[in-house]
Amino acid sequence: MNSTTNLTENRNPAAQNEIKLLYDFFGLLKTARIVSENNATYVSKLLNFFKLFQVLKQEHDGITFKIISDHFFLNDKLVHFDDKGLSGAGGVVSEWKILGIGGVRFAGEITLDELGKFFRFMTAIKPVGENLDTIHEDLKTHDLVNIEILSSEDMEEPTPEISEEARHRFRKMARVTFFRAMSVVEETLVDTVHDKEINIAKTKRVVHGLIDHVTRDESSLLELTAIKDFDDYTYAHSTNVCVYALTVGVRLGLDRPRLSQLGMAALFHDLGKIKLPADLIRKPDAFDENDWVQMQLHPALGAKTILRNLKFDAHAARAARGAMEHHINSDFTGYPQLRLEKRPPNLFTKIITIVDTFDALTSGRVYIKKKIEPDEVFKKMRFQMQVKFNTFLLKIFNDIIGIYPAGSLVLLSSNEIAMILTNNDTDKARPLVKIIGDRDGLFAKPTWADLASEEHRHRRVIRIIDPERYGIDIKNYILED
Repeated sequence: MNSTTNLTENRNPAAQNEIKLLYDFFGLLKTARIVSENNATYVSKLLNFFKLFQVLKQEHDGITFKIISDHFFLNDKLVHFDDKGLSGAGGVVSEWKILGIGGVRFAGEITLDELGKFFRFMTAIKPVGENLDTIHEDLKTHDLVNIEILSSEDMEEPTPEISEEARHRFRKMARVTFFRAMSVVEETLVDTVHDKEINIAKTKRVVHGLIDHVTRDESSLLELTAIKDFDDYTYAHSTNVCVYALTVGVRLGLDRPRLSQLGMAALFHDLGKIKLPADLIRKPDAFDENDWVQMQLHPALGAKTILRNLKFDAHAARAARGAMEHHINSDFTGYPQLRLEKRPPNLFTKIITIVDTFDALTSGRVYIKKKIEPDEVFKKMRFQMQVKFNTFLLKIFNDIIGIYPAGSLVLLSSNEIAMILTNNDTDKARPLVKIIGDRDGLFAKPTWADLASEEHRHRRVIRIIDPERYGIDIKNYILED
């Protein structure tokens, strides 16, 4: 990834433009500090920023950047923007915090020359010896009257942009996309059993559908991964791993071609298991030594199957490597044991290893016969199994799943039982939930509640509870409208 464009291309167009504008904004602030105003690279970046700025300004009748609780907003819309990325925004934001700057508002007609003056003006501000009053006066002195520096003390949390109606619609779309992916996995495995060529075009389409949904509303797909009692776990597991991997890829800023390759590798990571005896995969008891010897063949079998049944291209190569490496640890323990040159697993494999382990441990199928709660799984992965995982990627995935994973059943302080729908980015301890019952029993019609809103501030999550203990089939609540 050598450019900002690579980080944002081919996403949802609106989100793509907003993220790119933020990257370019902070990139220009950084560049303006180290080059002259006539520098060709700086001039080119400024012109590109101005063009995109004009497009978004017309759409929104102005441009406002805000930073609230380390989250970035453009015109009151939360933008998933990494301030530690290529733009070097982290250093700028740290200085702004010292000065009490919470954002910038551009109003009226802004010319290219005014934008150039503004970036030069901002880079001249020093964290020590300046304050907002002097900055406001200096803006007027520089004839930048259409630009306002916002105080961090005046920042208010924007109203959530997704309505309840939109969330219902996203959940319906997520179900269609998710079960289509499961169907493709089933079709692929059947074709593989009969040694037929895998329909790569159909697989790419379903992966792209998952990418589109993750970039728009990841929570409604993550909610579906909480269903652990599908008749055939293999199909659901491969789909879950694909969804989890893509959410990590999106958070990392991977472009669409790489997301497509990551999704394909995740979807096919366990393809080799189809070559193992069916009674081994479905064995209800713990594995004995002979079982483990057989099970450890599936990575190599998967890589061979992919290379034999797929037309060789970048997708096939990535998928084969993912299948081969996803049980190899960072210290080269695990399986299969490599006899040739030992190369560290690549980024895609590191992601798949993390999400594959998480789904297996929380499902209680195949390797682990008793499921473990997500919070306990993350503790085990961080401390007991840390040699297996990249700590940075594990942290990102832990942040995605959150304190209370989507689809979890929780007890509220109001003595009500609720299902987690999605986490609030600004307060992960106060998620959006579906309240399904209380001490008197289950409700005929569940109600939605945003625990971060004033209306529901009296409610808080006490703990995650086991739905089986209360005789609740969580799948029914996930799949209903």
